[in-house]
Amino acid sequence: MMLLLTFALAATQPEARSGPSKAELAAAFDAAPEVMAPASMRADTIHSVRCRAFEEEPTEYRCRFKASDADGRLRRRSAIVALGKDGWVLLSLK
Repeated sequence: MMLLLTFALAATQPEARSGPSKAELAAAFDAAPEVMAPASMRADTIHSVRCRAFEEEPTEYRCRFKASDADGRLRRRSAIVALGKDGWVLLSLK
């Protein structure tokens, strides 16, 4: 009985987020051309995404990742994204 109750409670809890996926990050880039400037990144050029929420603002994340440049070389990048009601929003990109 206790096991079923524990499982039922776990199933009703919202899933903890660890930040956007590669596809969600790429979608946030596409939706923010003013932040991206002339660069563009597709999900297939983004690798090794690691995100961490800010303690003071748990809906904002700093994501570090590698992205292929135009010559195919991997470059380290960093982005700050926020989880809004309509999905991920790009706030800054380095």
